[in-house]
Amino acid sequence: MENKERYTVTAALIYANGPIHIGHLAGCYLPADIYVRFLRKLGKDVVFVSGTDEHGVPITLKAKKEGISPQEVVDKYYTIIKKSFYDFGINFDVYSRTTKPIHHKTAQEFFLTLYNKGVFEEKVTEQYYDPVAHQFLADRYITGTCPKCGYEQAYGDQCEKCGASLSPTELINPVSTLTGEKPVLKETKNWFLPLDKMQPEIEKFIDSRKGWKPNVYGQCKSWLNQGLQPRAMTRDLDWGVKVPLKDAEGKVMYVWFDAPIGYISATKEWAQQNNKNWEPYWKDENTHLIHFIGKDNIVFH
Repeated sequence: MENKERYTVTAALIYANGPIHIGHLAGCYLPADIYVRFLRKLGKDVVFVSGTDEHGVPITLKAKKEGISPQEVVDKYYTIIKKSFYDFGINFDVYSRTTKPIHHKTAQEFFLTLYNKGVFEEKVTEQYYDPVAHQFLADRYITGTCPKCGYEQAYGDQCEKCGASLSPTELINPVSTLTGEKPVLKETKNWFLPLDKMQPEIEKFIDSRKGWKPNVYGQCKSWLNQGLQPRAMTRDLDWGVKVPLKDAEGKVMYVWFDAPIGYISATKEWAQQNNKNWEPYWKDENTHLIHFIGKDNIVFH
């Protein structure tokens, strides 16, 4: 074990669209809790961070299914999930939510920093639109056949079977999950992260990592070998972190842009509550950062 001054340990932000089950506990949260207890036995300075991911299409789909608002969905399941962790003895230092103002503010600061540095590429593109529901379709509002493996229920951003990273227009025979109708292409403006231009830097970073599990490293390399493509960091939705630009009315951040920032905003919340400085836990080279996540979230992290 590296002899670091402090440890920041995160456990995946679970979607607040249903209760936790034994797979969640065994796969991510119990190992994280055991590791944190071990570090504390050694007298290490540790902050243990988690929370609920309360944006994204799984939330809005659940709201439509239950006939309630997205806010009512996340309020309901946040309470259930937090109590379940407490009952199982999983002891987080902070268990936060991505709907909290501190998270929205932090995510918007990240977005504006990248925007002001000229990192984003502003593009008008054709995206799928449901003419019956009268709305643009986010990645997970579309299913179709994966062009890589032929799986017929692939999402617009990822195939759950083969793990391929996708864009909605790559799907074969796409349909809207809202109405079951075939979507049409319609122009809209969004802000893209040019991952293709960032690939050399990303590849260099991944190759420099020591101690990653072989499946983590292998999945990242497989993604890189396919060649990274620009990905939109904004969506035409009304549920999520609002894009802090004047000409972005009706747009929110892509959930996989804002969600990982939730670890940082949760640490900020913990620091405020405990009269601490959050920055060393994320910026100091003497801090060891360890993520406990499910394998389907490797690429996004």
